[in-house]
Amino acid sequence: MDTQPIYPIGQRIPNGMLEDNYPRNMWWVAALREEVTEKPLARWLLETPVVLYRTENGDTAAMYDRCPHRWAPLSEGHVDGSRIICPYHGMQFDTKGNCVKAPTQQMTPKSAQIPSYETREAGAYVWIWMGDQSAIDCEPPDVSYQTDPNWTFMSGYYDVAVNWVLVRENVLDLTHIPFLHANTFKQNDWVTAPETYMDGDTICYEQEFDLAPLSPLFCAGMGLPEDKPIKRKQVGRMPTLAVSFSDWMVHDPQPESGRRSDFVVRGCHIVTPAQRGRTHYFWGAAFDVPELSDEVIEKTSKNVVAAFDEDKDLLEKMQTQISNDPRGLNYLEVTLGADGAGIKVRQVLNKKLEAEGRSLK
Repeated sequence: MDTQPIYPIGQRIPNGMLEDNYPRNMWWVAALREEVTEKPLARWLLETPVVLYRTENGDTAAMYDRCPHRWAPLSEGHVDGSRIICPYHGMQFDTKGNCVKAPTQQMTPKSAQIPSYETREAGAYVWIWMGDQSAIDCEPPDVSYQTDPNWTFMSGYYDVAVNWVLVRENVLDLTHIPFLHANTFKQNDWVTAPETYMDGDTICYEQEFDLAPLSPLFCAGMGLPEDKPIKRKQVGRMPTLAVSFSDWMVHDPQPESGRRSDFVVRGCHIVTPAQRGRTHYFWGAAFDVPELSDEVIEKTSKNVVAAFDEDKDLLEKMQTQISNDPRGLNYLEVTLGADGAGIKVRQVLNKKLEAEGRSLK
């Protein structure tokens, strides 16, 4: 007799984390600005090998990283002016992916064309659009604060062996912080999740907290002691699937003489699909305090990395477990009341995919 429990299985709203689940028609982050130079940079983006580089006038360019002659990676070549030159037989390509010279023959083969991609520089990053270029109807999200001299911005990068949706849902899930990050964030009042809502296509949340010590991750950036009770309001936004922001609106009700009482700390979480089951995760932390010292930046970055290492470790174990389990996504998934933001991520994702004529199972 079959004694297996009977219950509904599978995801009520699928996220497709074991399949092709990323929209093409949107801006994704390809790299930090300083990563893209006249030396070609190889990077897998949206399961595609891409070469990124700067021309002699400083413009960014991106194209498929594979010469159409004998498939050598162009990222192993070099840039001359506005052209990238294949390392194998010297074929030269302009920034639109057109072959403009084949040194081994007089005739330039018109069929030797490579897909090229639109790029933009915004904030600290180079953004890329890898879908239908005629569908470009917007610019990358506003991240101008990252280069504003009135702010101090610090950032980091992870290559995570996890599907990008797991990372995106994780950074919008605040209720894991008191548990997974009990020894790093030490912000144990996050057991109750904020109400989430949509502002157009932007996922939003707001939540106010009673007086409590601030997470030690951010105290140094505001010159606050780690044991001082402060008021804070959390304001979160996800304007696109590629990026979300978490603002800590901090109020010190009893500031020392001559010191500020109000601060903003802005967390930035950027995800870009890489190869199947891998994600580029760019994090940023910004204080509305200009010119923080190198010591404070180093201390804050070290603390942030310690916390995000905890996320990386567990998420990679989750991905491995799910990928290796023959049931895959065909297993019970319970959604809690605190999962409002994650559910909205899946709704936005499916809406984007449907607009591109695709859907998840």
